[in-house]
Amino acid sequence: MPIVTPANMNFSGKNIIMIISGLPGTGKSTLANSAESPLSIDTDEGTARVKPEHRVDTSVCKTYEEILADIKAAEGKYKTIIIDTCGALIEYMKEWAMRNDPKASKKDGGFSLQGYGIIKAEFLRLSAELRKKFNVIYLFHENMTKNGDEGVFYDLVVEGSAKVCCWQPADLGAHLFIQNGRRYLGFTPTEQYSAKSAYGIKGIIEVPELADGEPNDFLTKLFAKVRANLDAESKTLNADQKKYEEALAEAKNLISLLEKPDEVSDCAKAIKALDHALTSEKEAMAMLKNRLAELGIVWDKAKKAYTWKE
Repeated sequence: MPIVTPANMNFSGKNIIMIISGLPGTGKSTLANSAESPLSIDTDEGTARVKPEHRVDTSVCKTYEEILADIKAAEGKYKTIIIDTCGALIEYMKEWAMRNDPKASKKDGGFSLQGYGIIKAEFLRLSAELRKKFNVIYLFHENMTKNGDEGVFYDLVVEGSAKVCCWQPADLGAHLFIQNGRRYLGFTPTEQYSAKSAYGIKGIIEVPELADGEPNDFLTKLFAKVRANLDAESKTLNADQKKYEEALAEAKNLISLLEKPDEVSDCAKAIKALDHALTSEKEAMAMLKNRLAELGIVWDKAKKAYTWKE
């Protein structure tokens, strides 16, 4: 596999995995449906609670195998897969694991610790496969747990180690909440909720209420902003990379002309005066140090000047 330099890295076409969590009734499904060209995998029978004008094509499955089959059939037809909800998806995975791997079941019929390991591996595999073809929205219910004597923490409703591993493939994660009648997404983790910021999307962003007939496209616009930010980063890095290469080329030329101790100070000043970018100045000064070692030139503390090494 080829090694790619930072200047040649471009993530502007990257598919995005996002977690949205919130208490019941905060509008998670409607918000998820605002993503570009979505297919909703309704594992929690929540589509009926979405206003008809905001519903999207939906898969209603009875087994994990059916979910995988519908996702496969969606390739090329949809750009976003919504898992509504991820907690219910884990329950489907548990049944699947117990049917297909004896290690997933305890002798008393319960779900084993090894079974959670199987689910974790499958969840990460599924996320990686989904990202290749789709944007992905994982929806989670939340419940409130005590956080100290007075505070509360909004915890994801999901069983076992999936609560931890679900964050691993996610690019973005937001807590959806209502305050003073307005809805907000919190992308920066706090003492009250988990979240994940990236690509310039951070802090608290308001989710506007939808008027009748207004297009439901909040996440479509948000993901477009993510890609614009990634594209801008790439262009900035490309410009910096060009300056970096030019500065190093000029520094190499200056250093190649250095022959005597009394030329060192002027050479160092000329190197520092170059239009540097990234690590060019640090690398150029290291090149100068190596050149001095080759010529046998050292700094004499007593004379406070460069001299020939005795």
